Amino acid sequence: MAITGFAGFTFEPAAGAHGEFTGLLTIKAYHRANGDLATRTKIIVPDSAHGTNPASAAMAGFEVINTPSDDKGCIDLDALRAVVGPDTAGLMLTNPNTVGLFDPNIVEVTKIIHEAGGLCYYDGANLNAAMGIARPADMGFDVMHLNLHKTFATPHGGGGPGSGPVGCREDLVKFLPGYRPVEGNDGMLHMEAGSDSYGRMRAFNGNFLVIVKALTYVKMLGCDGLLEASRNAVLNANYMRVKLSDILPAAYDVTCMHEFVISLNDLKKSTGVSALDFAKALQEYGIHPPTMYFPMIVHEALMIEPTETESKETLDEAIHAIREIYERSYHETEWMHGCPHTDSDWLHEYVPEDTGAADRLEKAVTTVIGRPDEVTAARHPKLTYQG
Repeated sequence: MAITGFAGFTFEPAAGAHGEFTGLLTIKAYHRANGDLATRTKIIVPDSAHGTNPASAAMAGFEVINTPSDDKGCIDLDALRAVVGPDTAGLMLTNPNTVGLFDPNIVEVTKIIHEAGGLCYYDGANLNAAMGIARPADMGFDVMHLNLHKTFATPHGGGGPGSGPVGCREDLVKFLPGYRPVEGNDGMLHMEAGSDSYGRMRAFNGNFLVIVKALTYVKMLGCDGLLEASRNAVLNANYMRVKLSDILPAAYDVTCMHEFVISLNDLKKSTGVSALDFAKALQEYGIHPPTMYFPMIVHEALMIEPTETESKETLDEAIHAIREIYERSYHETEWMHGCPHTDSDWLHEYVPEDTGAADRLEKAVTTVIGRPDEVTAARHPKLTYQG
């Protein structure tokens, strides 16, 4: 409750998107209990939302209504009011949003939905920017999921298993799936299902060991440590944003939260180098490429999220690489179009000779990489290996 403000959680969901689906079923159960599910058929999703938001809403049986962002990258209040009505079941929203901005009108946004009789769903993907600073329940949200791998140091799904706990306000707890520990009159904890639970989302209590990892992280950092983690995430993102602003200003170039999004649209018009080319070039420098072409409201987008864990030295290394790649975009266009390469000449350009690191790294680079034709690979996959 200290982090989210919510009264109860279920730990059954096995991932973030699974948590979204669970949360939407909770909203559905609420409207069913109120007798208005037949008319509450629409979920509002902003144009900057994660792609899983509309997918989860559709999977839960709702019609998805898209609403545009304003020129500041946040919810357009007039556009929101225009689509809200007696058929509104709820709103799905991330705050801070996917361009890294905390919506200054968030209380008004949730108020508009509540006055129409809908519920507000909080996508917890960006909670690592707000721990100890702002609680989703205080913003007016009713249901949320946590991304343990994004906020609480557990493995990503690919290194999983994953976990996406769902929390809600007090009057919605009875709808949550599965069994929850409840303190009985004897002072002991008993496992009980909610009185109006819509069933199970997964066996047992989800991926329980992942939850234990997250709890260990929370207990280890404590309240002060979690607050510091959020502050560091915001500090690191703004440090990179300012350091790159002279060549690649953020699409919304104001103080951001934990991430910012740059547009390479002008660079592409000038040089033909795309966001995909730029991201592939970062691999040449040993840097994991950032999220590309998302959110959709920013053309040729690259999302920069350094997180709370990186040192200033690592950030400076990334900034140096991005600036160098930017310059190469104007003078070595064909090289950029072919990234990543198997040619290791770049190692000697980027890694100081006197350290011997370039020679060692060159010997280690033995795997043929290059860039696949991704369209052909998707449509005509060859799933055999030829040594």
